[in-house]
Amino acid sequence: MSLYLKSLVLLAVLVLSSACSSTKSLAGKAEVLPQPQRQQQLAALENFTVQASVGIKSPAETVNGNLRWQQQDATAYQARLANMLGISLFELTASSELTELLVRGERYQAADASNLLWQLAGWSIPLHDMALWLRGLPGDSATDLKYDAAGRLVSFTLTDSTGIRWQLTYRSFFDDALSLPRQLQLHSADTQVRLVIRSWQL
Repeated sequence: MSLYLKSLVLLAVLVLSSACSSTKSLAGKAEVLPQPQRQQQLAALENFTVQASVGIKSPAETVNGNLRWQQQDATAYQARLANMLGISLFELTASSELTELLVRGERYQAADASNLLWQLAGWSIPLHDMALWLRGLPGDSATDLKYDAAGRLVSFTLTDSTGIRWQLTYRSFFDDALSLPRQLQLHSADTQVRLVIRSWQL
């Protein structure tokens, strides 16, 4: 094999190795980490992508679709909810300073994502702490925390930025060491939200 060809092969191996180390999907079973170690690793996990099926039932409408949530750091994220036909229902870009929401082809900006979504769509979800509760962590407003025998948070109550009170329940978890949530359910006085997470990319 020529030196040039060997160099190309080596470069390809390095690129593939780098890609595998920077992004991984959950696979295989693993024993759940002890609670303190698991909580610490979940809290440090600030860059991830979630793909999920979503069902929302509110007085305004019933929505079934697919959610892609891409967390970029502690405060910045991008989210897109599309219906079963792939038509975008909303696209959300948020940072610590501003939230931009694209609904029905119109672009809006506000400081608070949940309140903006409620005004435009007639329903909302607790977006402010979503990066936390997606991972199985409570936010600052969480009360009535309940844990299972493995030390995993299985339910709690939270109040979102619009003042709506939600009950959140984790129905199942992935079989990885972090035991990341697989099925979640939220309900307020008049709205129900169901998420079935298909994949995590860390």
